[in-house]
Amino acid sequence: MSDDNALSRLEAMLKDHEERIRSLEKRFVEAPPPSEEKPVPQAPKGPSIRQFMVEKSPTDDVQRALVIGYYLEKHGEYKAFNAKDIEKGFVDAREKVPGNVPDKLLKNVWKGTMMQVQEDKDGLKAYVLTNAGTKLAEKGFN
Repeated sequence: MSDDNALSRLEAMLKDHEERIRSLEKRFVEAPPPSEEKPVPQAPKGPSIRQFMVEKSPTDDVQRALVIGYYLEKHGEYKAFNAKDIEKGFVDAREKVPGNVPDKLLKNVWKGTMMQVQEDKDGLKAYVLTNAGTKLAEKGFN
């Protein structure tokens, strides 16, 4: 008798599975065909941060921080950046990370090439380039 119960349970499971398969097949057949949209072309990539650093030829860490900030704003589309972003920029550019990155940002603020913004970024002070800083970074340090 237990063999009959096991057989009945297996038949019930099989019937349930068949109904699920039919339901899925029906959904698949009735589903609209996938759209044949073409992928949106991406804008051409700018130079790498390393290439950009070589092109602008900064001579000290304060200038390098300025160039990295410019790169993040123009090519990385950052609205503002913090010391950790600049530190990562040094690493990505394969430059030696200075011991005190916030100091390099502060020196740029004193020079008038960066300014602090009101809202922090990830719990750290955030900065943007000033017009003077943008012009200086665009011109380069050759």
